[in-house]
Amino acid sequence: MMLVKDIMTPDPITIGPNATIFEAEKMLSINKIGRLLIVENEKLIGMLTDGDIISERNLEAPVSEFMSADLIIINENSTVQQAAKKLSENHIGGLPVYNDKDDLVGVVTSEDIVYGYLKDEEEEMEMEKKTITPESSAIYLSMTRSRDYEEYWLKKIEGYGYRGAITQTGASAEKLPIKLRESTTVAAIARGVINENSREKMAVSNAVKDAYSQLDLVNPGLGGGFKIAVVRGDGHISVAIFGKFGHALVDGPEQLTVGTSVI
Repeated sequence: MMLVKDIMTPDPITIGPNATIFEAEKMLSINKIGRLLIVENEKLIGMLTDGDIISERNLEAPVSEFMSADLIIINENSTVQQAAKKLSENHIGGLPVYNDKDDLVGVVTSEDIVYGYLKDEEEEMEMEKKTITPESSAIYLSMTRSRDYEEYWLKKIEGYGYRGAITQTGASAEKLPIKLRESTTVAAIARGVINENSREKMAVSNAVKDAYSQLDLVNPGLGGGFKIAVVRGDGHISVAIFGKFGHALVDGPEQLTVGTSVI
């Protein structure tokens, strides 16, 4: 969980209460910031934003006349969500940040929080990508039970930089290997997982063959109905086959196999 101290601006720029509007505008402009903390005798007494002085004509007026003295502060170990709530509830754009010793250590703004959320999402995506591989993506996709969940995983897969497709097929034992290969190849082309050339078609075919050989090893001579997912990423194709073997008398247990091929 991201904390305020992870996104705040440390060592905030301060100014004295007797400084002029001209001096404050100069500091805001030079440092490209939108607010200054007003400090007197090493104690924070107010905050001044560029909006507080935007219409002021008397550039020699002291900033103490325009600053906000009713300060809302936050601890550096508070979460970004807590900071966002304070900003939203009080309709303000920045919070002075204190540590556990009551020392002023920074300022956090609404812009910092937006950046923090984006950074947090990016880091979370990178962490997930270390565990969500093309193989695991294909498994999750093949085991979806509804159209909505299929679409959810297809979009999630795209978010990791992979490309995915899903299809279903069923056939007798004699036709099952061909049907699996044909339906997977058609789905992969339709969804843009592969290009329509012999090399990429062969990569899909080899991945299906790899997965099917595992199924046939467990239940030789049986047909069935299966959901097949194909995911492309990191230079190879992954295929997951999930479903039931069966024959005229009985359905077998659900099976899951995964095959891969370099592309």
